[in-house]
Amino acid sequence: MAGLSKITMKINTDASSLMFYTLVLLAISIPLSEFGMSISQFILLGIWIFQGNDAYMPQGFEKKSRLHRFFITIRNAALTLPGKFRMLFNNPAAMVVVSLYLLHVAGTLYSSDLDYALKDLRIKLPLLSLPVILATTQGLSGGRFRRLMTFFTLAVFTGTLASIYVLLTKNVSDPRELSIFISHIRFSLTICFAIFILIYFLIRKKFKYKVYRYIIAAGILWFLLFLFILESITGIFITGLLTLIFLGYYIFTARGQLLRLSVAVLGILLTVASVYYFRSFVKDFTSASPVDISTLDKYTEFGTPYIHDTCAYGIENGQYVGLFLCPTELRHEWNKRSKLSYDGADKKGHELNYTLIRFLHSKGYRKDARGVRKLTDAEIRHIENGVANVDYLEKFNLRSRFEQIAMGYSNYIRHGDPNASSVMQRFEYWKTSIHIVKKHWLTGVGTGDLNDAFYKAYNETESKLQEDYRKRSHNQFLAIFIAFGVFGLAWFLFTLIYPALKLGKFSDYYYVVFFIIIFMSMLTEDTLETQAGATFFAFFNALLLFGRRRHSDALAD
Repeated sequence: MAGLSKITMKINTDASSLMFYTLVLLAISIPLSEFGMSISQFILLGIWIFQGNDAYMPQGFEKKSRLHRFFITIRNAALTLPGKFRMLFNNPAAMVVVSLYLLHVAGTLYSSDLDYALKDLRIKLPLLSLPVILATTQGLSGGRFRRLMTFFTLAVFTGTLASIYVLLTKNVSDPRELSIFISHIRFSLTICFAIFILIYFLIRKKFKYKVYRYIIAAGILWFLLFLFILESITGIFITGLLTLIFLGYYIFTARGQLLRLSVAVLGILLTVASVYYFRSFVKDFTSASPVDISTLDKYTEFGTPYIHDTCAYGIENGQYVGLFLCPTELRHEWNKRSKLSYDGADKKGHELNYTLIRFLHSKGYRKDARGVRKLTDAEIRHIENGVANVDYLEKFNLRSRFEQIAMGYSNYIRHGDPNASSVMQRFEYWKTSIHIVKKHWLTGVGTGDLNDAFYKAYNETESKLQEDYRKRSHNQFLAIFIAFGVFGLAWFLFTLIYPALKLGKFSDYYYVVFFIIIFMSMLTEDTLETQAGATFFAFFNALLLFGRRRHSDALAD
C-alpha cells in the first residue's frame, strides 16, 4: 500500500497535466482504437472548457452546497471561454486551420443529401475541435512532447504485434487483413511517422545508456520490416522518399567532406539498386523468352488440340501465359472439382477461367486436364477465392504485390477492365473524378453529394468497375475539388501551406516529416474521409503547429 501511495502521489491532477494525459490517450488511440479517439476528444473538450476556472473561484467554495458549486463552475467556464476565443481569433494560422472545417460546413448549404453531409461533418469534427483546443492551450514542454511521441510510437509498435499475432494464428490471404484496428493504409502512415520519430531520437537525443540506442535502432528496423510484411506500397514509397530527402539535406549541410561523400554514395547506391530491381521486374512482364510454336506439342495426352496464345493472356515471369492452353479440358476438369463454374466468376468477381489459367501457369503446369488434376484441394479453394498466382500465397513477398499491379495494368490495357487491381481501380476513380469536376468545376457538388455524384458519373461513363469497387476519388485533392470547386481546392491548399509558413514550421523536423507523409498520402487516398485519417491529420497537424512550446526541434539543431 505504501508503494501504491508513492505512485499515486506522482500523478498530477492539475488541468495542464490532465490535458497532457488525455493527449497521450488520443495519441495511442490513433493506431489502436477508434473508440479511444472519440472518448479522448470528448475528455479534451471537457478539460478545455473548465480549464482556468480557478481564477474565478470565490472564497469558501468547498463549503458551499454541491448544486451551488456546480453553478459556480458553469459560470466560471462561461467567463473563461471568451478569452480563449479571443486568443483563437488573434491567431491567423489557427483560424486558417479551423477554416478547413468551416469550408465543409459551408458545403452543406447546397447539398441535397443533408444526412450524409451531417455524417461527414461528424467524421471531420477533429478538424475543428483539435486546432481550437491546442491553439488556445499552453503548449507542451519539450519533455512532455517527447513523452507523448514516445507513447505514440509504442502504440504503433503494439499495433504491429497485434498484426503479427493475427498472421501467426489465422489464415491470412490478404495483407490488408493484418491491420485490425484501422485501415492498413492509415496504419502504414502511422508506421512511417513512428520510424522517423525514432530516427530523430536516435540521432539527436543523448542517452545515458547505449542499450537505449540499440533498442531504438531495433525499433526502426522492425517497423521497416513490418511495412514489407504489410506489403504497403504507399508506406514503403513514402519512407523511401523521406529517406532520400533527408539524405539530400545532410549531403548539403554535413560539415565533414567524408561524411557528405558517404551519404551521397549511400543515396546513389540505394537509387541504383531500386532502379535495377524495378528494371528486372518490368522486363519479366514485358518480354518473354523466344518461342518457336512449331516445335511445341499440338495435342494434350488425351488427344485434344492445344492453343498457343501469345497475345490474349500476356506475359508473366518471363513466359507467355497462354501457351499449352486447352479450354475444353480445363472446363470439364474444373467443373468436376468445384461448385463455381469455369465460365463464371471467382469470389473476387474476376473471370474464373482467367484466374485458373494464371494459377496453373505460376505452378509451371500445362493448362489442360492433367494440370487441373495436379492441383490440391487447398489450391482449388485459393483459385475460387481469386488467387491467380501461387506466389501471392507467400508471406513477406513484396514482389508478388508488384506482380499483381503489373498484371492488373496488363489487363486494364488489353481489356479496359480495372477490377483486377486496386491500383488500376484508382485510375478509374481519378478518371471518374475528372468527369465530375468538368461538370461542377466552379462550386462543386457540396459536402453531402459526393456519393450521388460518383454513382451518376460511373453510369454516365459506362465504367467497367463492378458495383463493389465503385468508390470515391481516392485522392484528397480531387475529393475537395469535387465537393467545393476550384476555389475550395485553392483554399484547401492554402490551409495546408499557410499556417506552417506563418509559424516557420517548414524548418521543424517533425512537421516536415508529418507534412510529407500527409501530402503524399492525399495523392492516392481520401485521407480525411475516415475517422482514423481525419483524427491522425487533425491531431498531429494542430499539435505540431500550436501544441508545444517553442524550442529547438528544428532541422538544423
